[in-house]
Amino acid sequence: MTLKEYREYFRVSYNQFITQHNIQDSQISKNVRYKKLTDVDRIELGNNQWLYFKDGELKMIYISDEALAKKIWTEFKSIAASTTEETVRSRAGKTSNQIVFAEQGITVSTHKDSVDFIEIYPPQSLQNYLANIYRDPGPFIR
Repeated sequence: MTLKEYREYFRVSYNQFITQHNIQDSQISKNVRYKKLTDVDRIELGNNQWLYFKDGELKMIYISDEALAKKIWTEFKSIAASTTEETVRSRAGKTSNQIVFAEQGITVSTHKDSVDFIEIYPPQSLQNYLANIYRDPGPFIR
């Protein structure tokens, strides 16, 4: 899949997505949490891909399959000229960082040349992302 194809998911409601993609009950977890997003319904697509819906609207796509996440990250970098970014700590590990492109609706957690995960969400201000989605991982303990 491409970044553009993932972004198309934001155009459909929860019920439409369930029907169009033949989602089974076993793929759905209700009233879960993702970072600061609470009371969301999570759909597992397989290959470490999860979608988070709240009140019938898609709020977050989370991809942790390294090959797929790296592909999406490479695609984004090729089209994202002169975008504003912010680096924050990542929950993926002490040496990983999250690079936030909130106004473009994408965040990547990286460590050296590897990609830990990608978040795709509706474009928003950095302040909104930090206040309503991002959760500081706190201190890492060995």
